[in-house]
Amino acid sequence: MRWTVLMTVAMLAMPASAETLRVEGVFAAQAREASFLPTIAVRAFTGRDGGELGDAIERQLGALGTDGLPHVQLIPESLRPDGVLTGRTAAEVDDTGFTETRERCAEKKDGKCVRKDRYRVACVRRTIALRADLSLIRRSDRVTPYAVTRTRDDSHEWCEDNGVASDVGGTVHSMIESIAAEVRLDLAPHRERYAVRVQEKRDGLTPEAAARFKQAVKLTKSDGAAACAVFAEVDRMVPDHGSTTFNLALCAEAAGRYAEASDRYMRARLFAPRAGGEVSKGLGRVGALAAGEQDIAAMRLRPPVRGTGF
Repeated sequence: MRWTVLMTVAMLAMPASAETLRVEGVFAAQAREASFLPTIAVRAFTGRDGGELGDAIERQLGALGTDGLPHVQLIPESLRPDGVLTGRTAAEVDDTGFTETRERCAEKKDGKCVRKDRYRVACVRRTIALRADLSLIRRSDRVTPYAVTRTRDDSHEWCEDNGVASDVGGTVHSMIESIAAEVRLDLAPHRERYAVRVQEKRDGLTPEAAARFKQAVKLTKSDGAAACAVFAEVDRMVPDHGSTTFNLALCAEAAGRYAEASDRYMRARLFAPRAGGEVSKGLGRVGALAAGEQDIAAMRLRPPVRGTGF
């Protein structure tokens, strides 16, 4: 599961006026063991679209480092890299014919249609599927710390009286670029900025605490730190309130206190059961963020790779 996709979908689904806290952090690579290889090379992929996928992955990995994070270095295979990424691709295009029924006016009277004819038109449903099998082999022991299958599919319909046929080449190209971007997330930590909506339910709070809670929610629009300070005040007034506990977990996540955030999300699971889905997402994020923090610290201790690269 990719946090980038999840955060983008969540933010698009939020109302423009939603009260959120903004968070920035470094997520660990999905394939953490593989991400610690100092150098890798991309060997030619097999399959009709293998060359294009290999080139796309090289572009993605070659662009690493613009965010200031340590990362695996891409070098030619002739320089004996620590790992070699290879794979194969397979694309399938299936066109299935079908018909649809239309109506047209067959007779008019006084400017109105009084009789209609039904007729059928020929249509096509085109399904395009791309599969990429990738593996990264560590040169020192021939172990494979990274082996995945990535798939993409697309379906498009058109008829003889409307629509146009989908572009197979363009569709496959966009699929390849999408897979290459995912491989980049697999093999290197990445920095991400996102926003998460706070919980706003005040049930169970005293009138005074509810007023302060409402003030904290409003503050999220202008001053996240001040909002978190007021949520902490509400927590002292009414301990273990579900929405407050969740919001304080989010505050800890935004401040980079991932152990605290994890503990608070676990408590929120008990006291805010209706927010269970958001709690699970929060726990997943802080786990990946804590791992990213650890990995970055370890990678910065490694000696730099010199004299390599394209």
